[in-house]
Amino acid sequence: MDEKALGEESGIVLVDNGSLNPQSILEARSLASSLSKRLQRSVDSVSIAHSDGVPASELGGLRAQLWISYLEKAVASGIREIFAIPLFIGPGFALKKGKKMGLGHSKATGGPIVRWADPLVSMTDQDSLLTEILAENVFRLLDGSGAEPKVHRVMLVDHGSPFVEVTACRNFAASQLQITLGNRVESVVGCSMERREGKEFDFNEPSLEAALSRAVKDGIEDVIICYLFLFSGRHAGSGGDIDQICLKAGWSPSRNLLKTDLIGLNPKLLDLLEIRLNSIQPKPEFQ
Repeated sequence: MDEKALGEESGIVLVDNGSLNPQSILEARSLASSLSKRLQRSVDSVSIAHSDGVPASELGGLRAQLWISYLEKAVASGIREIFAIPLFIGPGFALKKGKKMGLGHSKATGGPIVRWADPLVSMTDQDSLLTEILAENVFRLLDGSGAEPKVHRVMLVDHGSPFVEVTACRNFAASQLQITLGNRVESVVGCSMERREGKEFDFNEPSLEAALSRAVKDGIEDVIICYLFLFSGRHAGSGGDIDQICLKAGWSPSRNLLKTDLIGLNPKLLDLLEIRLNSIQPKPEFQ
């Protein structure tokens, strides 16, 4: 991106889905703060929904900001352009809603134009930083496991989505991770934490529960859960949905089950976010 594009009448914002888990909101804020220090520019953290339901007392006294509120404040502040970096794996419902909201608000108020970067998994560029992050998280476990190569089956798990293009991003990430890990693991399986009922959503398969059951049938004794999640929350947090699915399927740390760090904890995520910011073209995004 041309440095001139980031003038006094522009803003940079990290946009996530939102959470009712205070830790998730605080982790997103910390990421925005770290990126701000790197860029020497203010970077805000906002959510499409949910996060405003968390009391300010659980967030250091500062209530979470929703995307629509940020847009309204941008108008009042004279901001003319917003450079938005999605903290999403792919183009799911919340991101599409956020883009539609930004465009509608701009048309209705004459307010700032929102220019969007690609999601974290980009099917249109060749950068490999997300793969490096996922691989580093897995290698950290492998190096400490003491196990021989080729014994671990890695399960790259995302939330699961009713949009086939989001699952395609997940599966692309899994295929790239398989190439990077090579013979250090038995295989990499992309799977969904949950899915909607109906054959039209079968593209989400395998579910995490099904993948864990398949591992038992295949005689796999060592499994690594590789999180395609950024922050803690009711899904990827301790005792959350993924932990409960693993326990239901008969897997626990006592049965050679390992879990990676979350993506948001890896310092290379800042490099990826900077790449996404620099990739924004000097034209409005109307998708």
